[in-house]
Amino acid sequence: MLSEIRERIEPLLEPVARAFIQVGFTPNWITLLGLLMGSAAALLFANSEPRLAGVALLICGFLDAIDGAVARVGGMETAFGGLLDSVVDRYVDFAIFAGAIYAGLASWKWGLFAVTGSFMVSYTRARAEAAGSGKLDVGVAERGERLLILAVGGLFNLMHYAVPLVAILAHLTALQRMIIARRRLS
Repeated sequence: MLSEIRERIEPLLEPVARAFIQVGFTPNWITLLGLLMGSAAALLFANSEPRLAGVALLICGFLDAIDGAVARVGGMETAFGGLLDSVVDRYVDFAIFAGAIYAGLASWKWGLFAVTGSFMVSYTRARAEAAGSGKLDVGVAERGERLLILAVGGLFNLMHYAVPLVAILAHLTALQRMIIARRRLS
């Protein structure tokens, strides 16, 4: 859903991307900054600081959006950059849920269900696209939506609601991608 909005706000991200480029940032460095912010969010969750973790997650989400814009605007798109971005996203996803579980902000059952769903959203897309489905950036809860739900959950100290919501929506998104991929691959 947010990927549809991203296309419309892409022109607004271009000036920001150019500013990052002028300062000397590369997309991979921005991705690694996102890893740092995501790790900070996980540690803040683990230390029972959900509101600060929510802020860190918003910054992490911004960096996740801007690294791709910097790559496109600066002509720096690479296969390795895409791989690095995906791997960092999975590490951050896991760390966030681990931090929330550790602090008791979310039950371990919901946390494991959420991290599994989050991973399956990504895996379903990667596997379907490799099989020839075409670009499969569809679903009710892509990564941007999941990060936003968790950030809001942190900001309002509602992680016990945010994590189950992410879990359910992530699995629905993976299922939605499977259905669409089946149609495209038939």
